[in-house]
Amino acid sequence: MLKKRFTIKRVIIILSLVLVYSAAMNYIRVLAKSTVLSDVSFDSDSATAISDEITDDGIETESLSEEAAEVVRYYDSQIQKIDIDSYEIFAPVTTEVTAVTTVSETTEIITTTAPPETSATTAGTTVTTTTAATTTVTTTTEATTTEEDVEVDEDEDVDIDDESEAEVEEDDSSSSLLYSISSTTSYANDNLNNGKSYKNETLTVYDSSSGRYVTGNAFDIVCQVTYSEVGTSMEEETIKAQAVAVYTYIKYYEAKGEYASVSLKSNPPDKIIKCVEAVDGLAMYYDGEYILAVYCAATAGVTCSSENVWGGDREYLQSVVSEYDFLDTDNYGRVTTYTAEELKKKIESKTNITLSDNYENWIQILSYTDGGYVGNIAIDGNTTAKVSGTERTLTAYVFRTYILSIRSTCFTVSYSNGVFTFVTYGYGHGVGMSQEGANLYAIYGGYSFDQILHHYYTGITIA
Repeated sequence: MLKKRFTIKRVIIILSLVLVYSAAMNYIRVLAKSTVLSDVSFDSDSATAISDEITDDGIETESLSEEAAEVVRYYDSQIQKIDIDSYEIFAPVTTEVTAVTTVSETTEIITTTAPPETSATTAGTTVTTTTAATTTVTTTTEATTTEEDVEVDEDEDVDIDDESEAEVEEDDSSSSLLYSISSTTSYANDNLNNGKSYKNETLTVYDSSSGRYVTGNAFDIVCQVTYSEVGTSMEEETIKAQAVAVYTYIKYYEAKGEYASVSLKSNPPDKIIKCVEAVDGLAMYYDGEYILAVYCAATAGVTCSSENVWGGDREYLQSVVSEYDFLDTDNYGRVTTYTAEELKKKIESKTNITLSDNYENWIQILSYTDGGYVGNIAIDGNTTAKVSGTERTLTAYVFRTYILSIRSTCFTVSYSNGVFTFVTYGYGHGVGMSQEGANLYAIYGGYSFDQILHHYYTGITIA
């Protein structure tokens, strides 16, 4: 009997202890949950600390409870978003500089420049070309060129049958005769299927890239020069036009008993070979003779006549509109700056002129020629100077070629706070075919290679 009462009492005690323990554990769980919830309702600093701790300690979210892991992931994503937004990488940025005041030696300038307006009279009809302002980027105080730039701009010192450089006179009426064609124009005198082939000839040229004379199959040489000049990114019709111009240029000098100076680039790809094959055997003629088929990288929207650049008028090298060249933002409206010290060093080292301290008198434009290209200039009041050992009239061509190496003779120049700013339009001498212009005519005008050639070389026959 005593043993039975003891057993019941013991069970009651044990059950009481279990109930107390359970109640205590439930209370502790509720208290802990409340504490955790108050802890995870952090501000951003607390969230950053937890995220950093997890990252630094290498703790994976899998080791946390699902609720805690979700909280950490959420705040971590918000922290990353804040970091990205703080750099404003999605915000559009527009920078426009309308005037140049001070420029350091390596400063790049981004500017919006309104191109010059060109007007011309053709067969009694006035043509006015005004191009929208073009945003351009550029350069450092030294005019730099890439290897490709050099290749497309080689034909600077062109021999005009030993004629002396003619002074460019200010004549607004005679310098504005421009020619234009329609993309649907065809030419009855052309013979585009003459049965000839470059492959049946051997040519010798001077390779300016290697400094040696090269003799080889004419087809191979035309392919290599064409590849060097325009590469493979241009339209096929442009490449074809370039190939015909290259062959004609070489044959012009051969007919004179001389060797053309060109740049060869080995291993032309299939695209180049295919385009040369499409015009194989063709050349340009004027009065039955090969023409001086010069070309340049780009123009100011109008090409120059040979007379206004080198002296010596050629009927097929007249000034023509190059309608789309303003789209070539690498060369149209390009800004180049020189400090007064840099410009002084260049001028005095390449001429017999000693400059005064009157900076604003250093470069003066005296006249203009075709389409806004600069004609004659004065350097600190001098209209002639000894340049490269020869007394020369100071034309924009002489200035660009022998003194400063700016990209074009179509330019504006200004001086402010010790800095000269040149804005150039086009790249090269500006005579004959514009390579960029030809490509844009193919793209936007739908021109075929023969229409391109007839546009830039007036009155010629292709056969």
